[in-house]
Amino acid sequence: MQSHHQQNTTYQAPAAGSKIIIVGGGCFGLSTAYSLALNKDKNYDIWVYDREEIPVRDAASNDISKVVRMDYGNERLCMELAIDSIDIWNQWNNERASQGLSPVYHNTGMLVFSGEDELCENEKYSLHHIRAAGHGDWIEELNGDQIVSRYPYFETAVKNGISSAYYNKVGGWCNSAEAIKHIYNKCKALGVQFVLGDKGCFTGLETDKNDARSVIGISTKAGDSHYADRIVMCTGSWTSSIIDMHDQVIATGQVVVHFRPSEKVKKILSNLPVWFGDFSRIGFYGFPDNGDGILKIAKHSTGYLNPRKSDSVSVPRTQSTNEGDTIPVQAVRDFREYLHKFLPITEDLDITYSRVCWYSDSIDGQFIVGAHPDYNNLIVAAGDSGHAMKFLPMMGTKIAEVIENKDTEYTRAWAWRKIVPRLGFYDRPILVDENHTVRMVTSSELRSSKI
Repeated sequence: MQSHHQQNTTYQAPAAGSKIIIVGGGCFGLSTAYSLALNKDKNYDIWVYDREEIPVRDAASNDISKVVRMDYGNERLCMELAIDSIDIWNQWNNERASQGLSPVYHNTGMLVFSGEDELCENEKYSLHHIRAAGHGDWIEELNGDQIVSRYPYFETAVKNGISSAYYNKVGGWCNSAEAIKHIYNKCKALGVQFVLGDKGCFTGLETDKNDARSVIGISTKAGDSHYADRIVMCTGSWTSSIIDMHDQVIATGQVVVHFRPSEKVKKILSNLPVWFGDFSRIGFYGFPDNGDGILKIAKHSTGYLNPRKSDSVSVPRTQSTNEGDTIPVQAVRDFREYLHKFLPITEDLDITYSRVCWYSDSIDGQFIVGAHPDYNNLIVAAGDSGHAMKFLPMMGTKIAEVIENKDTEYTRAWAWRKIVPRLGFYDRPILVDENHTVRMVTSSELRSSKI
């Protein structure tokens, strides 16, 4: 009896020719489908299911821009994966150029600020690992005077003590919605099958009626059952609300704003790279003009929760289902206050768009990619923690290694784990509750005159 149980709980790689269903057509799902489809030896039958057309409107990956960086503090594996990804981002740009399409990756460089006279520990680790990898020539450390002479619009920041920085000339941003379309087309060209809309909308796992642990397929909103040898859940910030993740991930809402600068301001900011403003401690970061006249600024923080009544699990609340949603009043105040001392040229600009972007936050900020402990034949890829998109070209290769039960540094680092959250991990502001403690701003409050 015991050996039978062990056999059920030990994950095994799918055989050649296996049918694999991937639930979710965002960054993790498409990258995984693409990697598996490239493996001609295994000849997998790959199906991707999603509730909407791709790019899915309210997926975190559907955005005008995401940071592409290798600067990862002490996270050497992430740095190496980012460097490998940048090589492929450049290949994709070449592919697109030959097709007459715009680039998906923009190498503007990264300007990383620290709020003191010297770089803080996290930034020092980044520099150490980048140099140790042989890329010291990409890095330029800048003092306050150098920052101001090169980027005069950061003079106020330097005066306010945000006076230490370095510039990494490799990195920048990707047009994430376009990148998702690009890899979607690559998947289709390799024969990946897509089931989208109600027919592709996941409603639950199908299990063997003689063995509740054994996952044999999925059910969808259209009332159908779809069977496969492996199910891979790549459902982003919805993951913890549709499958028991044992409190290892939580859906958190993060705040994003857009400005539309005048031609005069655009000219002043013409050499603006992607920037991190004392990111390790405060979490603000921003982008140059995206080519359509939009300046995006965001904050990576503890974020907001949206607990459902039945079990208090946080569920994304997006503009797809709540059309008028903006962002909390307090968030606008925080942005305006920070930008007042960091980039005051934005003070006269109206916020032209704002949204809450949803992450699947893991307790330690690392991805969780592994066999689900409660089931057989089920892999989850979750815990994007707001920093996965830069890895789009490479992420699937690592998820495929998990599906194929390979033992690598990445499969070990991202394996299913049971981490006890630090005290207060779940103490985050609630986005909307009966008491309306968090009020969303009105469009008039997004104008430049302070709220």
